[in-house]
Amino acid sequence: MQKIDGSRLYQGGFPFLSRGPASGRSAGRSLRTRLLRLLLPLVVLILLVSGYVGYQVSCQYIDIALDRNVRVQTRAVAHNVSAFLEKCRKDLLYIAQDAGSPAEMRKFLARKVAAGDSGLRELTYLSPDADGHTLLVVEGGEVFQVPAEKLTGVQPDPFGAFETGAGLAPGEVLLTPVCYSEYPSPSPSNASRRVAAHVLRLITPVDPDGDGRPGYMILGVDVRFVRNILSLYNSPRSPLWAYPRSDEVRFTYVFDPEGWMLFQSEDPDRENLPLSTYLPRAGMDGTLGRPELDVAFRPNAGNSDYWQAVAAIRDDQAGLLHVHSERMGGTKTYAMAYAPVHFSPVPGGPRQVYWGLVFMDRSKLTLAAGFKHLDALFVITLAAIALMWIGIYFATRIVTRPIVRLSEMVGEFRSTGRMRRIDLRPAGYETSLLTGAINGMIDIISQQAEDLRLRERSLRGYTMKERANIDAEPAPEGPGLDIIPEIVGSGPKVARFKSDILKAAQADVDVLIIGETGTGKQLAAEAVHTHSARAAKPIISINCGALDENLLLDTLFGHVKGAFTDSRADRKGAFVEAHGGTLFLDEIQAASPKVQQALLRAIAERKVKPLGSDKEIEVDVRLIAATNADLPALIREGRFREDLYFRLKVITVYSPPLREHPESIPALTRHYLRQVELMVGRRDLGVSRGAMEKLRGYHWPGNIRELVNAITRAAVMAESDVIQAADIRLEQEAAAEAEDGALAQAEEAVFVLDGLDDPAPAPADEAPRAARDPEPEPRPKAPERAPAQPREAVSRLNERQRRAYPEILRRGEISRQAYQDLVGGGLPARTAIYDLQDMVKKGLLVKTGRGPATRYLAGG
Repeated sequence: MQKIDGSRLYQGGFPFLSRGPASGRSAGRSLRTRLLRLLLPLVVLILLVSGYVGYQVSCQYIDIALDRNVRVQTRAVAHNVSAFLEKCRKDLLYIAQDAGSPAEMRKFLARKVAAGDSGLRELTYLSPDADGHTLLVVEGGEVFQVPAEKLTGVQPDPFGAFETGAGLAPGEVLLTPVCYSEYPSPSPSNASRRVAAHVLRLITPVDPDGDGRPGYMILGVDVRFVRNILSLYNSPRSPLWAYPRSDEVRFTYVFDPEGWMLFQSEDPDRENLPLSTYLPRAGMDGTLGRPELDVAFRPNAGNSDYWQAVAAIRDDQAGLLHVHSERMGGTKTYAMAYAPVHFSPVPGGPRQVYWGLVFMDRSKLTLAAGFKHLDALFVITLAAIALMWIGIYFATRIVTRPIVRLSEMVGEFRSTGRMRRIDLRPAGYETSLLTGAINGMIDIISQQAEDLRLRERSLRGYTMKERANIDAEPAPEGPGLDIIPEIVGSGPKVARFKSDILKAAQADVDVLIIGETGTGKQLAAEAVHTHSARAAKPIISINCGALDENLLLDTLFGHVKGAFTDSRADRKGAFVEAHGGTLFLDEIQAASPKVQQALLRAIAERKVKPLGSDKEIEVDVRLIAATNADLPALIREGRFREDLYFRLKVITVYSPPLREHPESIPALTRHYLRQVELMVGRRDLGVSRGAMEKLRGYHWPGNIRELVNAITRAAVMAESDVIQAADIRLEQEAAAEAEDGALAQAEEAVFVLDGLDDPAPAPADEAPRAARDPEPEPRPKAPERAPAQPREAVSRLNERQRRAYPEILRRGEISRQAYQDLVGGGLPARTAIYDLQDMVKKGLLVKTGRGPATRYLAGG
């Protein structure tokens, strides 16, 4: 039934209470509007012009800062790569002093690897004689020597150093271009495997015998190590990392003086990634791949920005270009900084340009700063408008304050739905006349609203006592679901439950039923058996939680005579008794590890061995297990076997809790009422609409079992054939009443201590009768309110009371619990009772009712 709200009387029937165009606030808004229309455009124009100028200046300096940062980044990486090449040259000249000594060469290389110098790949000594060559290779952190007979299998041929290094002076080092090197496998067990890497070779002549016939020392450096230097400086672990960067793609790549892009930076955490150039060549046309480096890329002449950087590198110059493109991640302009990588063949000699290095920065910091600038400008504009509006508001409020206040007080009636007389200080003859007229209307409307509420309460009380129609059960949802009468309920959850039962019954496999306590897992198991091909055979039910380990093993598997003391006869056991039928194991989670092991073997082999017997018995049993526990969680805790879980979980049936299908409550109520009628010897029992609403509104933690108990208890205690809402006692409701009873005793104790008179308690039989019978009685006389108290009474309240008192006035009444919630901070019940009684003594509140029904009415 729709609730009747008395506030609609003045909202719909008395339009003068609405804020119409003739109200004082409307006139005030009109004045403010004229002032705002004059001043706002000028203020907004000034803000826009100043914001645009500030944006341009900030973008200019942000671009300068970004360019400087990119230049520093590029030069730092180029310097670090040059320093690494210089270090490799020094290492080669150092070990060249031990040329011809394989042991010293191996010791040097092993020490380098152990020290974390992962860039070294090979160390070779080529003797001027036909023998005496040494080739050491680093693979997997280990140093291996390639046998002399396999030197011809090294690619490219290391003996080409005699031709390449011809003309080198002693102490001079030649750095070759990137080459693809292959070595025979260092492992004798896998001789056919080849070890390959892209390397840089440093070559220097040596003459260990001093006979004028030079040999050559060759140091091979893995190019990926150089690539990892680029990656490091482009990551948060960079030595130059000073502040978090945005998420735009940034990368560094290397090219040679001929314009071939060689490799790019990668993820620093993936050091062994192969070389690649997919980022720098994106959006470019050109030639991909050359014999010694298949990822090398040489752009066409149309890529003018790139070739401008190549030309500058050839002239040993560093610089920065602003490249414009619409194909690079949506960024139209980005920074391209370049710097040369140097190598000195002779210590202290002139530096030569070996490589060029480019750092691509697609930062959108300028664009982001623009957006932030717009955000700030927007906030400033709003703040200026707000300040202007506040100034105009206070300027016009002086003129319109009395009528505006009156309009606000009337407007509160619309928002709260409650009316009270307006108490406005004298503000002129016209305002006083309008206040008196409104107060007269409020008195009439309040009386009419109170009459409507009483009528509504009476009508609702009669309606809630009427018998609810619970005999019209919805039709089963789904074909064939009406053949499971033992499962009572309706709705999609129950339909799915019945459908799963029918599907499980059709397949002769094991079933696991999952559901909370009291949801009907036993009924589901019996329904699966009843509707299966094994229906003619027995179904044996065992509760694993009701038996200890030894008794459960004996119950399941049986024993032979003499197996233990007092075993005077054979016992078949549940598996044998259920042969050809179904074995239902309830609370399977309670089975001990020993029982689980025995069950696993019996399920897997379909054979059981009684205690004391040496003979296994084959059984044809369908197993149905049920649990109200979270088996996967028990598996993680080591309390349930995972293999047993998956043996049982061939088909899973979920038994839904009652709170998930409350639409089944009418059918369940009717079903169990019919059963209770036989128990209590009564006929044609029914429930009222109020009782049905109470049943539907409860969340039923005990599920159907709790519902059955509540219906049974109500049927026994009800005084008529229609069970009322007061006859239904719920568990949480009983606990709440016990708590309220204790608080009521504390409240009575406070009354005695304060010396307050309390009305005599009602007769013992009146409270239960009122709780059982919601039929309205003649309206009692309202408690006499105390006269309006002076402001001094309010000023003598404590801080909690002063904060809560305006809200109590707005609500009109409050309870002890509502006062605790209103004050907050975990206020004790005894303190709340003291505060409320203190306001009663001061004449600000009036107490009515007793115990849990105690209310405190606003008396001011």
